[in-house]
Amino acid sequence: MKKTHRLALRQPRPARLLLCALFVAGALAACRAPAPTGTPGAYPFILSATPPPQVTALGYPVGTSVPGATPPPVVTPNLTAAPQSTYTLNLPYVSAPMGSPTPPPTATAPHPPPTPVWPDPIAGQTASKLGLHVIRNEDYAYAMEYVRRVHPRVMKAMDDVGWLADVKAASPSTVTIGRFNGQAEHWVGTADPVAAADAYVATNLERYRANPGVDYWEGWNEYNPSSNEDWEWYARFEAERACVMQANGLRAAVGDFAVGWPNTYEQMGLFLPALEAAHRCGGILTLHEYNSPTFQCGVGVNASGAIPGAPSVGDVVVGYNTLRYRIWYDGYLKPRGLGDLPLVISELGIQGLARGGPCNDPGGVGWKDYGDWWVKQGYGPDPERAYVNLLAWYDDEMRKDPYVIGATIFTLGALNGSDQWHRFDLHDVLPLLAFYAAGQQ
Repeated sequence: MKKTHRLALRQPRPARLLLCALFVAGALAACRAPAPTGTPGAYPFILSATPPPQVTALGYPVGTSVPGATPPPVVTPNLTAAPQSTYTLNLPYVSAPMGSPTPPPTATAPHPPPTPVWPDPIAGQTASKLGLHVIRNEDYAYAMEYVRRVHPRVMKAMDDVGWLADVKAASPSTVTIGRFNGQAEHWVGTADPVAAADAYVATNLERYRANPGVDYWEGWNEYNPSSNEDWEWYARFEAERACVMQANGLRAAVGDFAVGWPNTYEQMGLFLPALEAAHRCGGILTLHEYNSPTFQCGVGVNASGAIPGAPSVGDVVVGYNTLRYRIWYDGYLKPRGLGDLPLVISELGIQGLARGGPCNDPGGVGWKDYGDWWVKQGYGPDPERAYVNLLAWYDDEMRKDPYVIGATIFTLGALNGSDQWHRFDLHDVLPLLAFYAAGQQ
């Protein structure tokens, strides 16, 4: 993901706030509502056109079972449905006589933060295809707890990638992806793409070899060619990089496209030489998929218009932003004999794309901005469980596609509240995600 900017909101005037406060206080004193009655219902409540996922007795989404699942990159799941539970959340109603003074609270010593509860380590590897994208190695303990307990199918790290050797030691069958920041986009159209790829690999070769814990190396991040000539240049660059990496005993991940890219069917055709080279030289394809307010928004069947120029893929469930990869595979790669090219969604997440629209997007930056809205829509009893429920829906879909190694959720390692990626940080949700993944066997 590349840096984005937030919109500044106009602040209300103090005088208006004072008048509003006086009016509301008088109205409340005159007509206080009685305490509500009734029994809280079970989650999830179906309040939108897209039904929320079912949940189990622990409040986690209904999973699927993959007995005897083989290690990635090729997994053929045997999906079975699980029964719906009667998981409920009871919320007490608390009231006090209007106008009664509230006594000051008694000072107490602060309680230490609760120790997070993690699932017991599973014996094999989780059948879930959800892994972690780690933007900085600032949350090592949490990342490794997740790895040791669920043995994820895929993990990705940025720049500080040495700790991926610990991932491989704890979970040898986990596929690891690394990327170093830095890309010379001014080369496009000015330098020979083959020579540029050779120079790029040579510049990074020592660092690649110093980090044997990385299985696949991405190149440029979210490069978006602006013309057909740029697409052709980038395709030749990535094709050469994939095969030069193989010649040096390494493996490449090509593409690394942003959500919604390539924009058109023609552009994927121009990138075909890179896909053929990755297939021939032991590489994989990586793409990014984000959506809002849920992963299901804009997803359906017969969505040929999701990518201009793409043919219909029949009753395959696809979307404009999520599950878009199926249009490439079912409509383009499989007919050309490339349908077994392994794929990793190397960035997956909730990112505010457009307020309003057909899915009534309330607007936001990352998943933390949507949590309260999800709870109101019935996706879970709290923001963290709601996010796990939404991720589980995407997981179930990925597990239907054997060419998908998995997806790395953006992101871990942005703990500081001033970090531009903090609204995406997974620290608070990770133990719950581990319980979900550990239950998928």
